[in-house]
Amino acid sequence: MILIDRKDELLTLHEFLAASRRGNGHVVLVSGSVGIGKSELLYAFAEEASATGSEVLRAVGRQEERDVPFGIVHQLVRDIPLPAPLRTQMTVLENGFATDPSARHESAALQAHVARGLCRALLHAAGAGGLLLCVDDVQHTDSASLSCLLQLLPHTRSAPVMLVFSRPDSARHCPPLLSTELLRHPLYRRVRLAPLSPAGTTELTTNALGTEEAQALGPVYHSLSGGNPLLVHALLRDHRDRLVDGAGDGETGSEVPPAGEEFAQAVLACLHGRDPDVLGVARTMALLDSCSSPDRIGRLLQLGPSSVANALRHMEAAGLVDDNRFRHPEARSAVLDDIPRGVISQQQLDVAELLHHEGLPTPTVARHLVAARHVPPCWAVPVLMDASEQARRSGDIGFALECLELALSGSDDAREQALTTMMLARLEWQLNPSMVMPRLGPLSEALLTGVLPAQLAVPLSRALLWHGRFDEAAEVIRALGPKVPGPHGLFTENREWLRNRYPTMVPLLPAAEDGSGIRDSREPAAARPVLLAETVLGSTLRNGGDESSAWSAEQVLRSCPLDDSTLYALESALLSLVYADRLGQASVWSAKLLQEATARQTPTWQAKLTAIRAELALRQGDLNEACTLARSAMTHLSPRSWGVAVGAPLSTLVLAATAMGADDVAEEYLRHSVPEAISESRYGLQYLYARGHHHLAAGRVHAALDDFLRCGDQARAWDMDLPSFLPWRSGAAAAHLRLGQRDQVRRLADAELARPGSAKSRSRGVAMCLLAEIAEPRRRASLLLEAVSVLRLTGDRLELARALAALSAAQRAIGEAEQARRALYQALHLADVCGVEHLQPSLPPRGREETPADPGTVPRDPLSAAERRVASLAALGNSNREIADQLCVTISTVEQHLTRVYRKLNVTRRADLPREFKALAVGTP
Repeated sequence: MILIDRKDELLTLHEFLAASRRGNGHVVLVSGSVGIGKSELLYAFAEEASATGSEVLRAVGRQEERDVPFGIVHQLVRDIPLPAPLRTQMTVLENGFATDPSARHESAALQAHVARGLCRALLHAAGAGGLLLCVDDVQHTDSASLSCLLQLLPHTRSAPVMLVFSRPDSARHCPPLLSTELLRHPLYRRVRLAPLSPAGTTELTTNALGTEEAQALGPVYHSLSGGNPLLVHALLRDHRDRLVDGAGDGETGSEVPPAGEEFAQAVLACLHGRDPDVLGVARTMALLDSCSSPDRIGRLLQLGPSSVANALRHMEAAGLVDDNRFRHPEARSAVLDDIPRGVISQQQLDVAELLHHEGLPTPTVARHLVAARHVPPCWAVPVLMDASEQARRSGDIGFALECLELALSGSDDAREQALTTMMLARLEWQLNPSMVMPRLGPLSEALLTGVLPAQLAVPLSRALLWHGRFDEAAEVIRALGPKVPGPHGLFTENREWLRNRYPTMVPLLPAAEDGSGIRDSREPAAARPVLLAETVLGSTLRNGGDESSAWSAEQVLRSCPLDDSTLYALESALLSLVYADRLGQASVWSAKLLQEATARQTPTWQAKLTAIRAELALRQGDLNEACTLARSAMTHLSPRSWGVAVGAPLSTLVLAATAMGADDVAEEYLRHSVPEAISESRYGLQYLYARGHHHLAAGRVHAALDDFLRCGDQARAWDMDLPSFLPWRSGAAAAHLRLGQRDQVRRLADAELARPGSAKSRSRGVAMCLLAEIAEPRRRASLLLEAVSVLRLTGDRLELARALAALSAAQRAIGEAEQARRALYQALHLADVCGVEHLQPSLPPRGREETPADPGTVPRDPLSAAERRVASLAALGNSNREIADQLCVTISTVEQHLTRVYRKLNVTRRADLPREFKALAVGTP
């Protein structure tokens, strides 16, 4: 056996053995904390002593056998001959105890007689090499065996006999008589084992694992175990188990390597069967956690300072704690799990009450109340409410909900219950709006009967509207008047909020008496950011965005932290930028907010912000990204949880799928069930517009026209008739174009151009393309050139690709073949980027008719369409910058394409490119 950090102790024992063999019998007590390695040392010493000629007799004390007569001695003498009468007497004593344990006092004389006989037999067993008696865990020795050992002690002074006992330092029940007799023995020695050193722990891990990883784990395991070999071995076994399961790689990089069942059992072994105070102190320390202190432990257990200090010393010596804290978090967990269920609940309440009376922060107290899983006492309800609010502000929604649910169970006041339920609904909405639905009816009744304060009509009505419960929302909205107590401008803010989302609800509000609002859009956002955000969005939807509205929107985004009270304001500010065609700014801000929402793990926030980013991707022409983001938004929340707002991500999915030519996919999205009330919301406009485009792509022109016109009627009625929000006129004009109704196309396109919006609006470029479709050839090319110029500024690559494709056809029709070819290359490249297939028509060289080729004779083209376009322009001698400008890509993209072209064609420079690339580029044979 390899003993680590025990060489000195082993050498000392051998020195005592040598002296004992010379007739100077030593008595040695090996002590140390639980698990420190006493048994291993005794075993190794006994093996070495036996190998050098000593007669070795061994026994192990067990707590459950401490009342069995001669239990220890029976182990010692099992391998040596005893006189038959003596064995018979031992059997009589053992049988008598088994039938009547109380009879042992009546047989004291017989026990003493047998003990003397056993003592003589043991001394007789000493041979030339001496006798070594080892008793492990001597504190569990039965009284009869103790009597025998006590009689043996005086004889060892001049006999070749060595006695070695072991016991823990904290052995409370060690027989005092034995301790006294040991101290009287002239050759009594004590060997106290210390924990392993850091180097010793590393050596132990290296021997166990045999890997370089052990060098790194050694110091970590020493810190977590205090050098207790029992705990170190347990950590190693758990580590090996995880390696077998494939989950242990990379533990050296973690600050606290995980522990498992072996470690938990080792921790409990260090506590059970010891001083009861030790177990009680350990459990109380685990309950108090970071609030643990000797004083609090003593007050909870009603123990004196010295008793607590002794228990803590034992736990420190065992490597469990350091500075009143468990070394490993799993040690605390093991202790907590070991507390009986019927006990831990009351103990958690006791801890909570103690900490509350000491004035500790409410979240600290509340964690113990929640852990108790018990109806809280009356003093605890306000504590839980306050802790919930603090948790909400810090983003710990799960704990905030636990506090509120517990507070609700402990409240018997109707108003308090209603307020708590409202707070619960507010938090549950962040995780899943569907969770709130069962609470909305009782909350509405509480508000309408005056149990809830009237200012809560705002959040309650918004939840009702979200789920399409417009009738109930209408009743609640009527309760909100301009003089309702609350933050300044609350009434006006709610009116603007409704106008921007649910305009049919605005007439239900009483007229404002003070005309409060944002009079100057440059008013500091920090003063009234929510009202400012809604005012800017409303202004943008009515009149289009400008520099002033964009500045105000960004002020809101800069000044408002992301939380449940500002989410709508941030959403409105983002949409103000989107509908003003400030896509770059909106993209930066939405990415930042989504990252924060993801870190906070709030699915509703993630869903809403992801849906905005999906709409942004769609407006930028990135169809694949738009689909991915919109699907993600509908993964964060189910369609049912989205309520009427499902129209936002669903319309993005339908529009993107339609643009990619995936009509069957778009049809599938339109089969999703949507609330009937969606038609009374802004989201319903988006849904109608998207469905109209799908009908148009599927050839259902009249159905498309009906959807576009209905969308337009509602947009005008609600004062949301902004082309950069929903260019419904362009959609209707496209439908009229299919029907050959050119006058209607001109009327609608002209009206679109006359609507408010910036000169670089994407809707303006689309309307100009529609006018070009009904113009004579030269006018058509001129209009399309202007449309391309406008669309280049908007960032919408899909509409730009369509405009370029149309421009190419118009230029070819008037004989401008070179310009047509250049425009078509750009269109095809952008179509590749956008993921659109139908913008890539065949390109026969000018002056030749395209003839079908036999598929079996056509070699496979190694180049992609994008690589072929870059190669064609490079063959003409264009520089990388010129190619990038013509194809609307970066120079880096051009360089990457050329690198792949050279590799695939096995050439090293432009001059080596095959001749057909020049022919393709200029349109000649």
